[in-house]
Amino acid sequence: MRLSPFLPLFAAAVLAAGCGTHVPLTPTASTSSPAKPAASAATAAAPAAANPWASVQAQVGRKPSEGTDFLRTGPMGVRVKELLGPVNHPEFLQNMAVSTPLRQEGGLLYITGRRSTQPDAQAAAVVVNPSRDAMRVWLQTGDEEWDVQDAGAPVPLPADVRKVLEDARR
Repeated sequence: MRLSPFLPLFAAAVLAAGCGTHVPLTPTASTSSPAKPAASAATAAAPAAANPWASVQAQVGRKPSEGTDFLRTGPMGVRVKELLGPVNHPEFLQNMAVSTPLRQEGGLLYITGRRSTQPDAQAAAVVVNPSRDAMRVWLQTGDEEWDVQDAGAPVPLPADVRKVLEDARR
């Protein structure tokens, strides 16, 4: 099936308007959220310690239930909610009920999860590229998949995330 080249633009407009459904507008196709505003001169001149992802990076090796729930709060929680919208965000949180610890592969941070310990449970994943301030979220809802990310070049998926996606598609 060939998708219209305008479908990702339409999907991004709907997501930006805050309209979400359980059925993805473009299953398994990356969509983009509106571009983030350019950094101000003050932000650009801020030291590396002002990195908004530093608090998330400090959680590597921990699950959201172990201390700060970085999936619901902070930069990761806010961005996931923005990308998925008000309908799919709760679905995502349910799909992350049984999650791995936050992991790091190269410059990428990522976490995967399932709705339950059952092999056929719905799944989800988040991958963050802190150096680009970019995030990609994958969500399985029933027989449909969402694969959304910030504007810009695609955020690559670490091997563990690709394995979760492949297993979920079986």
